[in-house]
Amino acid sequence: MTEGIHLISNGKQSLEEFIKVSKAVSPYVNYIHIREKHRTDDELVEWISELVKNDISKGQLVMNERVELAVRTEIKGVQLTDHSEDVSSVRMKYPNLLIGRSVHSVEEAQDAAISGADYVIFGHIFKTNSKPGLLPRGLEQLGHLIKSVDIPVIAVGGITPKRVESVMTYGASGVAIMSGLIDSEKPIEEAKHFLGGVRDGSSR
Repeated sequence: MTEGIHLISNGKQSLEEFIKVSKAVSPYVNYIHIREKHRTDDELVEWISELVKNDISKGQLVMNERVELAVRTEIKGVQLTDHSEDVSSVRMKYPNLLIGRSVHSVEEAQDAAISGADYVIFGHIFKTNSKPGLLPRGLEQLGHLIKSVDIPVIAVGGITPKRVESVMTYGASGVAIMSGLIDSEKPIEEAKHFLGGVRDGSSR
């Protein structure tokens, strides 16, 4: 199951800050992505160890790009990009690893599905400060991409609790959230709102 809410780290918080948010929202999110490109493998091993010590299940944890590290630490999965090892190669070596792929087009999504990805993350859907100057892809493109593949599509980019339901009604299997939870002063309340939107949109 890859549906639901994916929390993604922002590469700016300290480990202590990320643990605080993750622990607060873990009952309401399905996966917690460690997306810390600038950190060393040793630092990331520490992140995983400390998250687990704070009651975050390894079954919730997804590592960005670093496949061998994800396997060595026995966490749930890995999120691949166009800069990382290709999906088919990872799937061949680690058939039981949860594999996600970040995509920006129908062609990339179809290739990921054929290659053995369990799901794709597609965006950015709405205008977001993390992608200044880039036009959002919008709900129409999201719906078109969803119809083009037979694996779950997770929407990312500028998603707020008020927008979740519309994203889900276009056929998304879930949403990926960064600033909406990471920067929130009330992350538990926000996580509940996101979860409500996911459920309401899924039921339509």
